[in-house]
Amino acid sequence: MDNTRVLIIEDESITALEIHKKLETWGYHVVGVAGSGEEAVEIARENRLDLILADIILKGDMDGVEAIEQIYEITDAPVIYLTAHADESTFKRAKETKPAGYVIKPYDEKELAFNMEIALYNRKVKSRVEESEERLKAMNQFLHISSRAMTSSMRIEDTAGFLKEFARFFQSNIHSRFRKDLLSENSMRSDEELLEDYLEWVSQFFTNLGYKVDTKDNSLLVNQCFWGSRRGDNKTFCLMCKAMTDLSFKWTGLLGHVEHESGLGLNHPTCVFRFEVDE
Repeated sequence: MDNTRVLIIEDESITALEIHKKLETWGYHVVGVAGSGEEAVEIARENRLDLILADIILKGDMDGVEAIEQIYEITDAPVIYLTAHADESTFKRAKETKPAGYVIKPYDEKELAFNMEIALYNRKVKSRVEESEERLKAMNQFLHISSRAMTSSMRIEDTAGFLKEFARFFQSNIHSRFRKDLLSENSMRSDEELLEDYLEWVSQFFTNLGYKVDTKDNSLLVNQCFWGSRRGDNKTFCLMCKAMTDLSFKWTGLLGHVEHESGLGLNHPTCVFRFEVDE
């Protein structure tokens, strides 16, 4: 927690000192104490922030809400308003900044500590979700670009080189997320339970990429993909989907293999991936 950087915005010096000491006792690193909105914005420009505690009513031309509005242009650090009072219009403005918490003075220490922990936890979760979404977005873009690059006239050696590069891309962007999603818990699962969880994961993964899929009898049925309706395309495109299923199934540690039935450009389903686990 000593790396968690907190900005305190409080114009009452005694209260600010009290909060400062309390946060240091709890293990937080206070990067600055601002007595005005202008000072708070300046500190935010000069420091990386993880959390902000802000009074709403401040002396000077800028109140706490306006300061937070400007700070949000610099950082996405969550804010907890810590204040004794605010009129209805000011409170409405405060709500529009989507604070992570709102603690009334005189504050209860447990309530403040709880609000801070929840705000930091939610930020961490949000960061992980955004990271996952960015990886999927990159994968989606890569697939679209690849589909244009891989034409029926591509030489066999070029195709092999591309698929090797694609496998490296998939490994570097998805493997760590896969381990967190599927392998971090329930390590005592049976092979059957792990396969069931894997089918759920791979189905959701393809769905997030924009495919339409179903799962049935240990199989992934791809009913719609990026290029399945274009009859003139080369089936090399399907090898990318096969690479994604082969690699991700290998990551489970299950002994077995993936059987692939392709129906590119034909009637639905476009492709079937059947996951066979050795007895």
